[in-house]
Amino acid sequence: MNDNKSNQRYSEEKEEEFSLIQYIRKYLPYWYLFPFFLIATLTAAFYYLQVTQPVYLTRTTILIKDEQKGMGQSQTEILEELTQFGGNKLVENETEIIKSLPLMEQVIKDLKLDVSYTAEDGLKTVNLYKQSPVIIKPDVITEEGFSEPLVVHMKDSDHFTFNDEVQTFTFNQRVRNKWGEFVITKGEKSNYDEILVNFHDPAHLVEDMVSHLTVLQQNEKSTVLELTYEDVSKQRGKDVLNSLLDAYVQASLTDKNTEASNTLKFIETRLGLITGELVDVEKDVESYKTSKGLTDISAESQIFLENIKENDAKLNEVNTQINILETVENYIETAGKGAFAPAPATYMINDPVLVSLLTKFNELDLQRERFARTTQSNNPLLETFNTQLAQTRQAIKENVQNLRRGMDVTRRNLEGINTRFSAGLRSIPQKEREFVGIKRQQTIKENLYLYLLQKREETALGYASTVTDSRLINPPVSSFKPIAPKTTTIWLGAGLAGLIIPILLINLIFMLNDTVQSREEIEQQTGLSVIGEIGQMKTSAGMPVTDAIIKVTSRNAVAEQFRALRTNLKYLGDGNCRTIMFTSSVGGEGKSFISINLAASLAYYGKKVILIGMDLRKPTLHDRLQVSNKKGVSNYMIGQVDLHDLIQSTAIHPNYDVITSGPLPPNPSELLGNGRLAQLLAELRLEYDYVLIDSPPYGLVTDAAIIGEYVDATIYLVRYNYTLLSHINKIRELRKSKRFNNLTVIYNGVNYGSGYGYGYGYGGYGYGYYTEDTKAKSENLSSRLRKMVSKS
Repeated sequence: MNDNKSNQRYSEEKEEEFSLIQYIRKYLPYWYLFPFFLIATLTAAFYYLQVTQPVYLTRTTILIKDEQKGMGQSQTEILEELTQFGGNKLVENETEIIKSLPLMEQVIKDLKLDVSYTAEDGLKTVNLYKQSPVIIKPDVITEEGFSEPLVVHMKDSDHFTFNDEVQTFTFNQRVRNKWGEFVITKGEKSNYDEILVNFHDPAHLVEDMVSHLTVLQQNEKSTVLELTYEDVSKQRGKDVLNSLLDAYVQASLTDKNTEASNTLKFIETRLGLITGELVDVEKDVESYKTSKGLTDISAESQIFLENIKENDAKLNEVNTQINILETVENYIETAGKGAFAPAPATYMINDPVLVSLLTKFNELDLQRERFARTTQSNNPLLETFNTQLAQTRQAIKENVQNLRRGMDVTRRNLEGINTRFSAGLRSIPQKEREFVGIKRQQTIKENLYLYLLQKREETALGYASTVTDSRLINPPVSSFKPIAPKTTTIWLGAGLAGLIIPILLINLIFMLNDTVQSREEIEQQTGLSVIGEIGQMKTSAGMPVTDAIIKVTSRNAVAEQFRALRTNLKYLGDGNCRTIMFTSSVGGEGKSFISINLAASLAYYGKKVILIGMDLRKPTLHDRLQVSNKKGVSNYMIGQVDLHDLIQSTAIHPNYDVITSGPLPPNPSELLGNGRLAQLLAELRLEYDYVLIDSPPYGLVTDAAIIGEYVDATIYLVRYNYTLLSHINKIRELRKSKRFNNLTVIYNGVNYGSGYGYGYGYGGYGYGYYTEDTKAKSENLSSRLRKMVSKS
């Protein structure tokens, strides 16, 4: 009872302990995997760094000017109150415009990037941007041309061939083949004779180039944008950014001039109409004076003329404003709905609210048009612009209607005044009154004509002085060192992978291996102490390890371990265990090997030992000890022979005797349980110091359970890398049920050479204490590696 409690406490202590050394020793059998994978990953890293083209980062910075700075101070303040983030919102819009697909398409067309040239230089791939000896001008490229590179082999300075074709071509010759139709011209001088030409689908190329472009706002409070582009060619990276900025500036100027151009068109149209009317009025004046002979106007007529003139000027001004309001209504109805409509002239509208609404409407329409070119039609932001346009359009309509009503009232008042003035003119001679009417129309047309001329010049001046909203701060500059691949990271990652991969692989082996791998597993799972460890025994070629009989006088490791095991037998039970049974879970775990060699060790120690083969189903002792098996235990159990007629001496030592199993009986279990086994063992105890029994595996038949009732101790064999972990549970159940007396375990077949950790258990003497056979020492390193690989 006390022994079981101490074993249980021992097991709990073992479970709580963690030894780093023991944990590392689990990996030592597979040490060769670490240098193998380390070399493999480093080689792969070297190859990757050789074949991968370095990527460089080209950067530039531009300033986006704030359009609000051109407004009046009051308008700027009002706008800042309404939109706290107006400047940032502008920068964000410009960022999306710079990254738009149409701009990148323009860059590809300008730089002819749909055709790229490379060459192989050993393992490296060299980009020949602006350095290619050939330049291809494609007219038509087939689908196969986009998927398969065209290889140009330079035969001499003027002749070349394609891929594996034999036909020779010359420069400036039109070629038609499966790649398409194109013309090849001579490029720069180059040392490369084999040029790889890749044709790129423009749609895919645009998306790829945009993915390498990054536009960032360096500071939220500023309107400075940093543009970065990644490319394997430094020069191409600079050219892409320069061309992109040129396309962006051109698009920005085009957008800014649209409104001014529309205003100029409107003014020119109105000027044409007013010019014709003015000419007609002047002709009327000339004709009237000629026909009527009119030369002077009286003072009274002059007074009426001035009053009517002033009143008519106001009336015409009101009529003009009403016409402009009608133009505004027509523009609002058609603008923003896909149809082209010239922007109305807002210079002749005095209402600041209407001017503000028209300005806002034009800005929204321009932003919506600009945004529509970079996004899909169902984009939520585009819908937002459409909603704002509709709201502004409704507000303009309401404002125009209000202004129209007010101007109608004013016009009626002015017309009433004109009626009164006309009544006063009745006293003026008819000729003079008619002349005043004609002259009045001439003056009105002249004033309107001069006004339109002034506005046209102002608009033309603004159109001519339009500048871009951006300014280049720093020109494109490429990084001195490539940003990818990162050499240090690749080497470090390869080194870590060379260590991690074998660790994962070894742990996978551990997970898939369901056999016993260490002494700790036995002690933790069974709660029993291991009485001894027996290492793998080096044997001659073709001889199984389990069939070997050690040379007891040898100083090798296994002989020393058997001596230690012999010593540890004194600590079995109360120290007087002389009848010992050897069993295991299944066959092949070394029962016969251990019992034979332990008996030999005890015999050489001066003890009189007899080994009994009680495996009545599959006996092997007689073959290993080379003795007769004609008579044995089975004969004794049925009472055919006397005990002393069964005892045979061995050639190993005079103190070493053996009783074989004898002929195979039909009922081994019933034979062992007939009661004669106790008598057999009692007689043998009187003559021998130790009685060792080689029994069948307990996990297969019940014979060992029958024999165990008559022995002093039972030694259970567990073999390294052979016994299943599920079998260890049976040993724990045997310990808990106390099925066997003084149950203990021997750990057999331990492979110390694989890094198991020789030197910490029973019989562990450490390297250098014992000597190996000369033949074993002559093993070279290659044979050891082959053995370790085969074992793994």
